[in-house]
Amino acid sequence: MKRFTAIALLTITLVVAAAPPAAAAAPTVTHTSTTVLTTNGRTALTYTGYMNGESFQQDGIVTFAGRQYAAFWDQSGYVNLSRRQLPSGAWQNLRLTDYMTSSTDSHNTISIGIAPADGTIHLAFDTHSSQFGYRRSVAGLATSSTWSTGGFGAVQTRLTGTSMDVVTYPQFFAHPDGTLQLAIRTGYSGTGDEVLYEYRAGAWSYVGEFIDGTTAGNNAYLFGIEYDNYDPANPLLHVTWTVRETSNASTNHDLYYAYSKDKGRTWRNNAGTVIATTGSSPLRSDAANLRVWNIGQNRGLINQESQVVDAGGVVHVLASHLPAAAASNSDFTAARNSAVLVHYWRDKASKVWHQTYTPFLERLSRGDIAVDARDNLYVASGDSTTRKLHIQTASKASGWTDWTIRYTSSAVYYSDPLIDHQRLRSLGTLSIFAPRYGGSQIDVQDWSVSG
Repeated sequence: MKRFTAIALLTITLVVAAAPPAAAAAPTVTHTSTTVLTTNGRTALTYTGYMNGESFQQDGIVTFAGRQYAAFWDQSGYVNLSRRQLPSGAWQNLRLTDYMTSSTDSHNTISIGIAPADGTIHLAFDTHSSQFGYRRSVAGLATSSTWSTGGFGAVQTRLTGTSMDVVTYPQFFAHPDGTLQLAIRTGYSGTGDEVLYEYRAGAWSYVGEFIDGTTAGNNAYLFGIEYDNYDPANPLLHVTWTVRETSNASTNHDLYYAYSKDKGRTWRNNAGTVIATTGSSPLRSDAANLRVWNIGQNRGLINQESQVVDAGGVVHVLASHLPAAAASNSDFTAARNSAVLVHYWRDKASKVWHQTYTPFLERLSRGDIAVDARDNLYVASGDSTTRKLHIQTASKASGWTDWTIRYTSSAVYYSDPLIDHQRLRSLGTLSIFAPRYGGSQIDVQDWSVSG
């Protein structure tokens, strides 16, 4: 029997509206290039998105050691992995034809993980409450000039002896010491758990279950899980999530938060109290002492939007739901048509959470939030009705209240745009993976940033 501490924690604070654009000091963006990643992307449309470009891909596009990587399914059902030398090299594509999906399910995305310790590239794919799909490269491929399909091993269905027959949403993230980790859901929508794996010295090990949803009869949907770099000698692992009570998205509710000082072995609540141990007494998904913002059911809250942690250790969450004054609506699609993007952030010093409503709509799409080296924020978001892509920015100097639209595309994009977080943070370029409507063409937009 699992036991949990139940200490209520109230951290709700000031609600502010976005400043008008005329007064904004938000960063500006300047378009530098758009390259075409493919014109043969998988076109099946399910759950209002494509198999290429979904908010829960961590990562779908990523920079490592001066090269940028992007993954996509082609129309024939093969995994493709492309890379290019930055800043402006041509894309070099690998088509891995020894595995073919029959799925048209947009949850079955491809996530890329790169292990800094040995330069291996890891791909997790084709997984929605089903058997795990995974393969990894030889050591050093991410730093080698050699780029061929022979650099990848065979497809596997598990990482260790632990079963991975009913899993979803693989998310890779790296510790500053070079360790690669993977969080993944076991079970189903409305009744599932989050488990943690770790890759070191060329092998994976199972760390254990770290969020328990099945005991409460629900599941956690992660906004994100990642390390900060505030104190490189003692990085913290931050995770945020919402909870769903059933398979109906209208039952999504609340914002929850926990962090770890020891690579996810033990977990602390917002106040810093150790309340859980991975494997033996995991975090309970809906524990009152983990809730940091109250968001009711029937508010059009979409799961798995985005999270980022800035250089100051501030945790930022991008969510979207109905404005405070709007009436609740149990029709999720109808609620989403009025839902706005909302920025939540945790002040590191005071541990207080803040909320900023913006006026930006995205309907059935989801956005991605990222940070630059000066802790300014950038959001790439779509709009499933207008088929337009937007870039919004906010400055640290304003306390991230001056949210401003800096770009609106023509009506050609769909599904969820993805930001290359590492490239923006370390190289100052906003790079966006952007599927076009219809799914066959995927653009990668590059923008220089200033402000």
